[in-house]
Amino acid sequence: LNAVLCGLVLRPIGRIAGLVAALFYALFLGAAYVEYTALLESPATAGLLAALVLTRALGSGVGIGPRHYVIAGVLLGLSPVLKIWGVVTVLVIVGGILARRGRRPALLMLSAAIASAAVLCLPFFLSAPGQMWRMVVVAQLGRRRGDWATAERLNDILGIRFWVGAQPTIQVLTVIMIVVVLTAVVVCLARVDLRVVAALLLTHGALVLVTPMWFLHYAGLTAAPMALVLGGAVGATIDWSGRVQRVPWVGWAVGTVAVLGTVVLALSLPRWAFGNPAFPGTTLSAAVADRPGCLATDWPMTLIQMNLLQRNLDRACPLVVDIGGYSYYLVDSPYSDVSRRKNRDFQAVLLAYYRSADAVVPVRFSTQSGHSKGTAKEIASWPVVAQAGRYVVREPLPEAR
Repeated sequence: LNAVLCGLVLRPIGRIAGLVAALFYALFLGAAYVEYTALLESPATAGLLAALVLTRALGSGVGIGPRHYVIAGVLLGLSPVLKIWGVVTVLVIVGGILARRGRRPALLMLSAAIASAAVLCLPFFLSAPGQMWRMVVVAQLGRRRGDWATAERLNDILGIRFWVGAQPTIQVLTVIMIVVVLTAVVVCLARVDLRVVAALLLTHGALVLVTPMWFLHYAGLTAAPMALVLGGAVGATIDWSGRVQRVPWVGWAVGTVAVLGTVVLALSLPRWAFGNPAFPGTTLSAAVADRPGCLATDWPMTLIQMNLLQRNLDRACPLVVDIGGYSYYLVDSPYSDVSRRKNRDFQAVLLAYYRSADAVVPVRFSTQSGHSKGTAKEIASWPVVAQAGRYVVREPLPEAR
């Protein structure tokens, strides 16, 4: 869907521009990584692209009425609901409409975006304003900065991690890709109708470069803007070389190189497996099928893979969607500036959650990430209920008095 939407966004620029953008998104690492499972960047991207298509943001706007701007605004309003940095998406697209079409359509979009976000968020804010502010804003701004180098982020954003490895260093391919992308940005900035996609890439790129933490799926935030910029630059070059310079072969050569480069970059993808297809969900589920009570885990997908999420909900079990997120929420903790495994307050929260259940299966955390040595030792002392490979279901013991 998002690949097709990329093509439709650039349809006013030309078919080849749309084809390049769609192909790039379909084969790009940042997009592939967030699209293979239910990550938040994917639906946020769909809302962004659909808003651009509905308003024909890269076209003249002929035939676009108030309802189009309202519907586009409603979709845009979902972006900051999914991830708070979607506020940037809203401001850039509304700003682009303001610059090209005036104040009224821009205000319609902005008002609709605010309204749709409020409908979903306001009930929670009215119910617990302090907690929502703390979780959504304070905890995010206060996240401890990781030691991920800018070079590593650049390699991931540019989609070349699997070519250069996870090395946090600038490679020759990194420099080549930076030059290509910046050249495409300059080409887009030179055309009024393409400036909004250049602005999307520049703002979203800056956002992911300065965010305190780094995960590969953050590259999904810039995947669509990069596809639109590259496709737009190809379309602009074809138009320039054919209509202005009367040398159409230049534009077609650039388009051919863009397509071939996209395919070459994608050749690394089949060598890497996303996710963990070997997780023994069925085996573990059978082992606890007859047990009463609740199963707790540090990774909610575990409950889905074991087909126990609904059973937990039916039994009114506590569901902590992201137990690791508590390390960000505990901003008043004296250990808030250290890693999870050194954060004593986080370890206490984690163990309390485990002890609230009748069985527990740690999947995400170990002494390398998340568990302190003391926590790992205590968990290892609990009786084993079932085991499949390295995954062990244990029965938590009450805290020693």
